[in-house]
Amino acid sequence: MNALDRRFPFVTKLGIPVLAGFALVAVVMPMLFGGSQLFTWTTAAAWVLFATATSVIFGWTGLLSFGQAAFFGMGAYTMALLNESGADMSALLMLVIAAVAAGLVAALFAMFALRTSGAEFAILTLVLAQVLWLLTYRVAGLKGEDGFSGIYQIKIISAPLTSDLQLWHYTIAVVGICTWLLWLLSRSTAGRAMRAVRDDPFRAAALGISVRRVQVSAFAVSAAFSAVAGALIAQGQGVVSPGMLLFGISGEILVACLIGGTGRFVGPMIGAVVLIWSQTLMANIFHESSLFVGVLLLLIVIALPEGLVSLPGRIRGRRRRSHRGSPPRPPGEARTTVLSTESLEGEVVR
Repeated sequence: MNALDRRFPFVTKLGIPVLAGFALVAVVMPMLFGGSQLFTWTTAAAWVLFATATSVIFGWTGLLSFGQAAFFGMGAYTMALLNESGADMSALLMLVIAAVAAGLVAALFAMFALRTSGAEFAILTLVLAQVLWLLTYRVAGLKGEDGFSGIYQIKIISAPLTSDLQLWHYTIAVVGICTWLLWLLSRSTAGRAMRAVRDDPFRAAALGISVRRVQVSAFAVSAAFSAVAGALIAQGQGVVSPGMLLFGISGEILVACLIGGTGRFVGPMIGAVVLIWSQTLMANIFHESSLFVGVLLLLIVIALPEGLVSLPGRIRGRRRRSHRGSPPRPPGEARTTVLSTESLEGEVVR
């Protein structure tokens, strides 16, 4: 329990700091950035939600999934199909439908796939993503390699989003609320059960926790919020393509979780922001930016195995060790001589 929990237990229980943090970001970022930079932050915000959702199974429950792109892309395609149908539907309702569809598919898949574990489960999730990717080419309504484009008529109730600033406020509001819900889940009994299953599934089962039910629930929750992130990306960029279902997307979001660190709730968020901005900056400097981004992220993971969230603790630890190694001498204190074992032995001989 930290100092904030002790001083304001009711406030922290409701997750007010999480909502306040996103509200502050929503106000400050447009003051500092505009145009393409604000659009990059909008993309990073959606990836923050994607990384936090991935952390539900990867960090909280201990399940390795190579198929998070399946649900990310599913959310984008669901939103595109709803928009293509011509129904005058609110963007928020599209997000809810995308989340429910991805959650149901994930729960059904997990009921069978979780009969395996470890690498076998990870490969099955990769197979799921590849199957959905192939369907985008086989199903005529999904438009194959061309995908969907021109998804610009995004409305909140009846008012359309017509500017980058409106898109930013809409995206950060959705991401903030979804992240707040995930934070409440992490502090709940269900979140503690997920971490118990991650730490020791056999001991968790001995304590009466249904390991399979917890894993299926975590997989479904992660898929639902990943679909919301994919739908937000589609709404912001106006384009949906089969590339959103490729293994590269799954790999990038796992790398984002590793960069930030899964030891704390904010770790995947930090990793997602670092990933998106490093890709953007490197693309402006180098022609083959992916190579340099990979090297940069590899150095971060090697230097900080526990992620960027462990950096403040490492700095404090070094400062404490340096202070202990050379304690300050009080003024006026007499200088003492420390005799070594050899000198003491010499005195005894004499």
